[in-house]
Amino acid sequence: MKYNFNPAKMYQPQPAQIDYFDDNGLRFKCDGTVENLDEDWGLVKTSFKGWNVYEHGGGTFRAYRRIADHLWPVYPKELNCVDHANRCRGMDAFSNLRRANTSLNNINQYRQNVKGYRHETKEWLMKVNGYRVNNNQPPIVLDHPLRNKYIAIITYKGKPYELGAFDHPADATECYLNSKETFIQDRLREIWVEFLDADGSVPAGS
Repeated sequence: MKYNFNPAKMYQPQPAQIDYFDDNGLRFKCDGTVENLDEDWGLVKTSFKGWNVYEHGGGTFRAYRRIADHLWPVYPKELNCVDHANRCRGMDAFSNLRRANTSLNNINQYRQNVKGYRHETKEWLMKVNGYRVNNNQPPIVLDHPLRNKYIAIITYKGKPYELGAFDHPADATECYLNSKETFIQDRLREIWVEFLDADGSVPAGS
């Protein structure tokens, strides 16, 4: 199978431009709504922690998972989550969904009081290295003098990615929040490029 994927213009394979697809007596529309096509079974929609949950044919399902399985049936093994790009769990539109790994999915979540920075001071370095030593972890060794600034940072798979240095904490937090989506897209692009052959084909055996 071959995906429509141009890394210069997109960060994940672009699904076919369709208005809907039918699956097991149900019609999944591009806006994320689900229509029942089987008169022998009802379709009941409920909500669980913001996700749309449907009852049909004696079982339950979440639309976003069924949609992702149709749009990207073969995908990199590590992209084991389906992420709502705008963080709204109830918006299952095709354009709002993407395969992601657990780390990127967590980065995309909104969590109150997340600062998105570290205050790079002598006190911070002593405190964090004391914690790491007590937990049998190697200490942090900076490759530069302490900056005494607020360093906007995204931590991905245990590795910190610096986004910029600021004099005020609010500026560092703003940089962190504004950088998350680009960071997520860049990582997803790398994963898909590594997974797919040069022409966008799924590797044999996947």
